[in-house]
Amino acid sequence: MDDYRRQRDGDPDVMNENEATKERVVVSDQQVADFSHLTGPEQLSAISRIEDVALVIVPKSLAAAYAAIPSSDVASTIYVPDGANVRVHTGVLLTGGDGIGAADDVLIVTGMLIITSPVTGPVPQQIHVVGSVYAPRGSEAALGPALAGGTGAVSYYPSADGQDIKVLTGQARLSGAMLANPAGQADDVLIAGGQVVVTGEVTTVGYRQLLIAGQMAAPAASRDVIEPRVQVQGQACWYVGDDPRAFFDDTSLGPDFFRLLEHPVSLIVFGDLTITEGVTEAVMREKITGISLFGDATAPAGLVGILQALTTDAFGAIRAADGQGS
Repeated sequence: MDDYRRQRDGDPDVMNENEATKERVVVSDQQVADFSHLTGPEQLSAISRIEDVALVIVPKSLAAAYAAIPSSDVASTIYVPDGANVRVHTGVLLTGGDGIGAADDVLIVTGMLIITSPVTGPVPQQIHVVGSVYAPRGSEAALGPALAGGTGAVSYYPSADGQDIKVLTGQARLSGAMLANPAGQADDVLIAGGQVVVTGEVTTVGYRQLLIAGQMAAPAASRDVIEPRVQVQGQACWYVGDDPRAFFDDTSLGPDFFRLLEHPVSLIVFGDLTITEGVTEAVMREKITGISLFGDATAPAGLVGILQALTTDAFGAIRAADGQGS
């Protein structure tokens, strides 16, 4: 890849070396492959293949040369104007409305773009977001044309003077006390990206809006309080019971897990769930109040029925360990 980077930047020594040896490189296992600085198709000729790349950035004039390169498992390709100042950001980009970028920029975000104030400054000629965009209402006219090339959802939230935009990312557990926002004000907005579990009794929501980009599990007993304020780009479920056990990865539960539980619990599983041999239908009835499943679930064939009965929300498949089931 060092040779590739030198050729990309126009190093004549490596270009002559590649011409002489006819060696070509494979671009693979990268989150972003940025070819925006290339100016001629001969610079792409050093690449024999592109594979396992989340995002490829290519000047529009080199679209044909890029298309001629064999590729596999390329999630997204973005074509940008030749000579544009391309800015690439991975993760959450939090910016005010007056600092998004200059008019000749191309902004590419793989993650979330959160704009915390009305758009008043220059806007990049193109904004590509592989993920979610949140911006204040009133910014639609300025942002709309620039956002035309995105692949995620765009939401506009109500803005007010002095409001606080609180941002959470990754995996979060939110209590009823936190959602009450006792130190804030009614116009504040909470934006969470990733996996969110709300626990405990929620008697009031002290935010004007809750914006969730990802997956949310919240108590069914508080649904009437939370639902009017929440907007979810992704998946949401409402679990039963008041003592959830949340698993943020693939997990296997066996007889010892159920034996050690002192009382019935709700299971929230963001990965795949496996119920192992030795677990009985009786113990599952006794120890599980309900299951919220964001992945797939497998269990011995004799437990598939009770697993289905206890699952209140399933965003994946429930199957027997031998592959049969629904």
